[in-house]
Amino acid sequence: MTRPSPKYFGLSSSTDLYLKLLYDIERLRSARSTKAVQYAAFDAAVTGSHILDWVLVELSPEAHLRLTWLRKGTNKKGKDGPIIQFIERNRDDLRGIDFCRQIANSVKHMKMSLGSPMKGMGIGSTIKLGGTGDLVTSAKVIAYIQIADGKKVDAVELFEETADQWREFLVKEKLWVQPPPDWEE
Repeated sequence: MTRPSPKYFGLSSSTDLYLKLLYDIERLRSARSTKAVQYAAFDAAVTGSHILDWVLVELSPEAHLRLTWLRKGTNKKGKDGPIIQFIERNRDDLRGIDFCRQIANSVKHMKMSLGSPMKGMGIGSTIKLGGTGDLVTSAKVIAYIQIADGKKVDAVELFEETADQWREFLVKEKLWVQPPPDWEE
């Protein structure tokens, strides 16, 4: 099921948002300044999270019930609503979506406003220096996600895993729409 395109900048399906996620990841991977990294990381988190909004619209009533335990069109919000129910019930297959949701909501609202926060999670950006001895031969700006055990994960890796998980889900649920031939990865 696709949406009419005029109101959505030509985006018409969850597949289109998935392709935008790939574009955001590439922007993040090739960013050369702190601001470029921060903006691309935020965009990737928002896109990775909001693919779910499109998926929930595109799902058949049967699939919606199976994946959220809620009837399609149920007007529940917050922890009892379809977004959180979907994340809770599909966490094993779509691990990255909760990170994306946490990042997108905490940056946008300056606090967690949907669902319960992940304990110990943090986000940031830094410059990674490379070289030998005292000689610095390279510098790369990166975004990272700090998880509960204090480990920092490169945001590109997390978003790539999330994109892989979304693609697998879209194909499995028969929501994948073949991109037009002029689309370039």
